Amino acid sequence: MDIPRYYTVGAIVPNARSLRDLGDRLDALDLKPYSSIVMTRRRDESLARNVLPEARVRKVETGLSRRQWLEFSSTFFSASTVSFLMGVVHLWTGLIVQALLTIASIIGLIVYHRRPRLEKQLLRLGLPDRLAGEWAGAFPSGFALVLATVPEELSDEAQGAFLEDRKLQALLATDRRPVL
Repeated sequence: MDIPRYYTVGAIVPNARSLRDLGDRLDALDLKPYSSIVMTRRRDESLARNVLPEARVRKVETGLSRRQWLEFSSTFFSASTVSFLMGVVHLWTGLIVQALLTIASIIGLIVYHRRPRLEKQLLRLGLPDRLAGEWAGAFPSGFALVLATVPEELSDEAQGAFLEDRKLQALLATDRRPVL
């Protein structure tokens, strides 16, 4: 039984021009559709989709969306109203509840913003911890993370496509064998 081997090559792309050039070089390899994954920030997602329509584009959450901010503020306002009404009946209870609510909200926002989301997404894709950590560390200074999964016979050409651009950061590759 012959099990095909695949390699995943990836790098942090610094700007949209480098993304387009890398996409053109990967297109020249005639890879299967959607064998490339582009991970980008929410605000750059539509640009990445337009630059590389044949790649799967995923967004990396870096903060709360507008809708999440609206939901958060609405919930905070509702809870504050309840604590205000409590304060009308008993002042100290209302003040203590409002203080606890405010402190809990601030702690929650800090914890939410510190969670590394890109690393978790990469680990869900089955990539090794070391690669996920290195890409997650280099991601804030770049535009997008591009991953290309290629068969063994195209691995050298794919690595060459990535190596042509000296501006790419954290250029890494890994052997992907199916687990039986």
